[in-house]
Amino acid sequence: MTSAKIRWGILATGNIAAQFASDLQHSHSGILGGAASRQLENAKAFCQTHGGTASDSYEALLQRDDIDAVYIATPHDSHIQWAYRALEAGKPVLCEKPLGLNQGEVLALYGEAARRNVLLVEALMYLMHPRMHLAKQLLDDGNIGEITGFSASFGFAFPFTPEHRLYDKKLGGGGILDIGIYPLTAARFLIGDPSGLTGSARLAPSQVDAEARASLTYDGFEAELHCALDTDLPWRITVEGSTGILQIDQPWHPGPDNNAITITRPDGGQETHNTESANGAKDARPLFAIEADHFGALVQAKAQHSDLVSPDFSIHNAYWLDLWRQAAGVQYDADGLSQTGFHGRAVRLGADANMAMGAIAGLEKPVSKLVLGTDNQTDAPTMAAMADAFVEAGGNCFDTAHIYSGGISETLLGQWMQARGLREELVILGKGAHTPDCTPEAVGQQLDISLQRLQTDYLDIYCLHRDDPQVPVAQWIDTLNAEVDAGRIKIFGGSNWTAQRIDEANAYAEQNGLQGFAAVSNNFSLARMESPVWDGCIASSTDDFRQWHEARNMALLPWSAQARGFFLNWAQNGLAASRHGADPTDQELQRVWGSGPNMQRRERAFELAKELGVSAIQIALAYVLHQSFPCFAVIGPRTPMQLQDSLAASRIALSAQQVAWLDLRD
Repeated sequence: MTSAKIRWGILATGNIAAQFASDLQHSHSGILGGAASRQLENAKAFCQTHGGTASDSYEALLQRDDIDAVYIATPHDSHIQWAYRALEAGKPVLCEKPLGLNQGEVLALYGEAARRNVLLVEALMYLMHPRMHLAKQLLDDGNIGEITGFSASFGFAFPFTPEHRLYDKKLGGGGILDIGIYPLTAARFLIGDPSGLTGSARLAPSQVDAEARASLTYDGFEAELHCALDTDLPWRITVEGSTGILQIDQPWHPGPDNNAITITRPDGGQETHNTESANGAKDARPLFAIEADHFGALVQAKAQHSDLVSPDFSIHNAYWLDLWRQAAGVQYDADGLSQTGFHGRAVRLGADANMAMGAIAGLEKPVSKLVLGTDNQTDAPTMAAMADAFVEAGGNCFDTAHIYSGGISETLLGQWMQARGLREELVILGKGAHTPDCTPEAVGQQLDISLQRLQTDYLDIYCLHRDDPQVPVAQWIDTLNAEVDAGRIKIFGGSNWTAQRIDEANAYAEQNGLQGFAAVSNNFSLARMESPVWDGCIASSTDDFRQWHEARNMALLPWSAQARGFFLNWAQNGLAASRHGADPTDQELQRVWGSGPNMQRRERAFELAKELGVSAIQIALAYVLHQSFPCFAVIGPRTPMQLQDSLAASRIALSAQQVAWLDLRD
């Protein structure tokens, strides 16, 4: 960037692009560098009005050296395409809401931004206005007491026009994504995330929502959201509390003359709060100029994200919007799987080639040292976002099980493999025979179902999910060898099995010329599991079990390799907000991992992390990967950014002395 001000390039020349360009004239930090449209004459007319130089295509604008940042104002369906292209070009991106048509698209975009270290922000302009932050402060300070209710609405009367983007399903039309996002984000910003959502809609003839309602569940009350494309509704936010009612009129388009917040008391008295400075001066900048200046400050500071509209905030926006659309009965083609990745190209294994690999006896394929757990993926786009990022980083091993999410995980993984055409390049670790169906008879029955869900003829690795010590090991070995002979599994092992039982099984196999256990999938982490996470869980972290792995060179594919968040900086991260049923609680962390020795290990992880300039949870993962026996860590990132953290952890070099010191063995 060579100029004092940030030179903006705008993709598209519609109404919101024109508003942004007009407001940009009042920006402190930015100027219009140019615009592009699908028709060159439109771009030229736009630039004649607002300034800058027209480009004859979006791609041409992205390649210009005189463009420092990009504002994407295209229809919803193309946000994913052009945000990707802009990130590839190294341009910081401010993309109109919604950032993507679903959570998968949003995850993929933030993953790409993190991989390239390029700024990406969802353009929720009203959240960047000081009035919303004043409202948040008033609520947090208890100005209306305990919150007991919330409502927000946004609607206008636009007649049904099938070819218009608002009503065109192919363009991501419908009120939920276009204007429902405003009441939703207002609730999340002002009062926090709900615990659930119910919704309904009145559909237009084009099968997008013309009017939609949602109820968000909070502790003791419901937040009511209402949006409409064809009906005038109040533009208003109302927050009810035990000592007053806070109201914001015209919240979605604040400006110098409509920035007031009203609080009404039970006795009818009213208070007015505004964002004027101490001397009464008003910020004369229009809304989009405030937004541009917020983004511009991030660009100038080389920031990786916005604190006002963070990646986590946008990702969870998409999560709740997905649930709302699902409740409303609105589905887009993008909610399924195409033959290409989100970037519009074929997904290739190892496209970024930065994954460490290893070998497991009995498998011809190499196995990535990181294994992607799939139990927290519950829809096709989010599965695709995570799986695409994983394989393009070189990962090829996926962990799944017959019981995960009631079969949803296997089904989604199968759909993704089929769409991407990568099955023969991948290593699939499947599991079955979980309690209460921990029987030899269940193996074949469940394997039938798993293979059907996964759309494959075989599993590379099959692990018994539990053991029943009452079942003779001969029955397990005979059953598993029959599946090997049938070509339905390549090698097998045990998850939550003891060393003694595996030795007994392998002794029987050797005596009878059969295949034995080749892998173990027990818990293993720097923090030792003092109490089972779930009933029947067994860890390989004890000194005896570790020595057993070393003596037999037995491959370990451990679950909860990072001790389920035990090594996070709790003050900064808290617990993962994934709404996944297996997420740990504070009580679980204390019960399972909170022993004195584990707290010492945790302290040492933080100490070494500070020395190496990484995080403690990355040190915990690196520890698992630096064992003297084959170890392949099963990870469960919720976002591609978390995956990037795990990839970085896999590249941390630890000495044998550091490994021993972390584990209190030195």
